[in-house]
Amino acid sequence: MSDVEIVHKRRFCGKPLPLVLAAALAIGTIGLPTAIYGASEGNEDAREAFANAEQFRARRDIRSARIELMNAIKADPDWIDPRIAQAEVLLSLGDGIGAEAELDRAVQLGEDPANVRHLYGHAYVLQGEGQKAREQLSANDIPMKHQGYAARMIGKLALQMEDPQLASTAFNRAMELDGKNPDLWVDIARFRANTGDQAGATNAVDTAVKLDPKNIRALQYRGELLRFQFGLGAALPWFERALEIDPNDVPLLTEYAATLGDMGRMTAMLTVARKIIALDGGNPRALFMQAVLAARAGNYGLARRLMQQTKGAIDNIPSVMLVEGIIEHAEGNYNAAADKFQRLISVQPDNRQVQDLLARSLYLAGSPGDALEILKPQVNRSGADSYAMWQAGRALEAIGERGQAAAVLNRAAFHNAGRESALLADAPLSVLQAEAQRNPNDARAVVPYIRALYDAGDFGAALVEAKRLQQANPGASPAHLLVADVAAAMANYDEALDALAQARSIRFSEPVMLRLVEVLRAKGDRQEAGQVLAQYLSYNPSNIAALRWMAYAHLETKSWTVAAQILENLRKRIGDNDALIMAGLTEAYTGLGQTEKAIAIGKVAYRVQPSSPVVSHLYGLALMADGDRQKDGISLLKKAVAIMPDNPAYRQSLRRAYAKQRATGRQS
Repeated sequence: MSDVEIVHKRRFCGKPLPLVLAAALAIGTIGLPTAIYGASEGNEDAREAFANAEQFRARRDIRSARIELMNAIKADPDWIDPRIAQAEVLLSLGDGIGAEAELDRAVQLGEDPANVRHLYGHAYVLQGEGQKAREQLSANDIPMKHQGYAARMIGKLALQMEDPQLASTAFNRAMELDGKNPDLWVDIARFRANTGDQAGATNAVDTAVKLDPKNIRALQYRGELLRFQFGLGAALPWFERALEIDPNDVPLLTEYAATLGDMGRMTAMLTVARKIIALDGGNPRALFMQAVLAARAGNYGLARRLMQQTKGAIDNIPSVMLVEGIIEHAEGNYNAAADKFQRLISVQPDNRQVQDLLARSLYLAGSPGDALEILKPQVNRSGADSYAMWQAGRALEAIGERGQAAAVLNRAAFHNAGRESALLADAPLSVLQAEAQRNPNDARAVVPYIRALYDAGDFGAALVEAKRLQQANPGASPAHLLVADVAAAMANYDEALDALAQARSIRFSEPVMLRLVEVLRAKGDRQEAGQVLAQYLSYNPSNIAALRWMAYAHLETKSWTVAAQILENLRKRIGDNDALIMAGLTEAYTGLGQTEKAIAIGKVAYRVQPSSPVVSHLYGLALMADGDRQKDGISLLKKAVAIMPDNPAYRQSLRRAYAKQRATGRQS
């Protein structure tokens, strides 16, 4: 009997479908192979393996299901059902190429291409083949039962294409057709998060979890949103809950390991990363995590080799660009480091850490002028940090601008350059006003206008515009931050706190935390400020900004031991070149009566930033605690007062120092 005479046993409307008819149905399908082999209903071994696979899928054990489907296919290569099931499993594992191969074989065996267009479209979406995906997903012969799936895939494709209008239309269609699908709601959550609707994203993923409490992707993304909303620690219970269902899910393990690493739990991260490598030997993110750990340990050669093993698969991820730049910088390849950081700046132009790193690399590569150009926008704003100003000062010195260098270095010494604000004018007020009036509902036009009003001191008008933007965008945290900044500038702390509470409910981020602490302290509620810090640190135990504030709060209450412990941990992470951390340690050890240790650390702080009044004051107090060093102590206290003559704490310390000198009979 020839192949042409073999009867196709695939069931169609309850009756055997002849192979000739199956082939005829495939005619005219662009780019898909025609049926050339006879299919079977599956032999006994194949059916047993297929049944096992279905049980594993029901238990969410996708990897075991994949193995059983491989056994079913091996036992009967001409049975269509395990081919399609394997394609579905591979799609859930993110393997678009493998899924496409299984679908091709199913169609060769006689499967009607219309029945699997939604799966083909999914496979092409995973491969980034946009045109092929659209051809399949837009076909008019997709069965009704698969049209919701196809609409969801069009939404995912639209996200890849950065077409929010198409994505919105597609997801709305998918909701009409398949609104009880939890995977759809996860995709909608990602879409809403990408468009800035953080509250809407949370609602969508909550719907997914309610529809299917054991859906791995829903649980994972709920954890990701909580990590974004409240901090790292908030995500772990959701990841761990999902891992109880499927302990071998690679995407889930990857997010779990990355979160552990960001929390500073490096040993736990390494354990999970090794498990990922065991499951997926070339997993680039697991290799990247190991590279980060090697770089943190100073083993940059190993870090480089691990990054090379990723074969460029994740080179466009910002965190990867950052680590690659750090590796080049640490090995003295400053031009190469500058190239890496420049690429990252093009993606994240407002990332101040990367600006600092790029400027440092350029300076060390012999291009102080270029370094200065990178730092200028940051140094010319109220939120510039001391390190950026110090770098700018050194760059100005290198190009012969010593007068400007002195002015910038003096600013760095005061440590009061101000925090980063959500407000920064980008153009003249009149230009921004006209643009805002032409586009009153476009945040891209209105926000710069609010910034300009703020800079001009017209807080009343700025607040009106900011509140209008806030009301139009209740799910966007930055809109609430704008209101908080303007209200705080007007000393309207209650309104600022109300706006910050709304921002916090969407995302309890570092900027929200810092503003809450500052406003609460300005209002005089230091206890509540401390509670905000404690809650933030419970989710983000390694956050440097929060740990600084917590340490300073303990210094204020003379909790010297706790303050010293926090600051010493920060010192281990940052090094000895942070003058404020070293000055804080000087104060803590002075309070503990460990005078020699306080003086030694104060000396380091003073060497780092000798023109700082904070450093001079606290180092001077440490020297005053040593009966034989009072002359040096008074000299430093006088210097602090000379730099900031209106500071009452500095003047009081100097008066007490003179009184102590008179009482002991020692003269300066």
